[in-house]
Amino acid sequence: MQITINGKSYELNFGIYFIKQMNIKHTVESGGVTQGMGVNQAVASLVMYDPVGLAEIIQAATWINKEKPTQLDIMNYLDKEADVKKLCDTILKELENANSTKAQVKNVLKTMKAAHQRAMKMSLEQSV
Repeated sequence: MQITINGKSYELNFGIYFIKQMNIKHTVESGGVTQGMGVNQAVASLVMYDPVGLAEIIQAATWINKEKPTQLDIMNYLDKEADVKKLCDTILKELENANSTKAQVKNVLKTMKAAHQRAMKMSLEQSV
């Protein structure tokens, strides 16, 4: 997938190194075991159309380029040029199909759907 920021085309790559970059900022620790949660965070950001999360995802996915856009370049692009909703939907589809992320994305979306259904059920039960 490619995006153009400030007239420059950038490749977005959602492979293992993307996951590693996302995991640097998103981890949980329990019982001395640290687990990366970068893909989980990316999916949540994309589903919620979070522009700050989207900027982080783009930054991590541009790892493959010799020259990378700055965080400010990405934020300005999202503020002034991009259709954030469409871009989130497109990147989520890329993550759903990328070999390194597709299984985890499927699990995260399934878990999110189940949590939403439980919350709706609880809400209905409390309103009766």
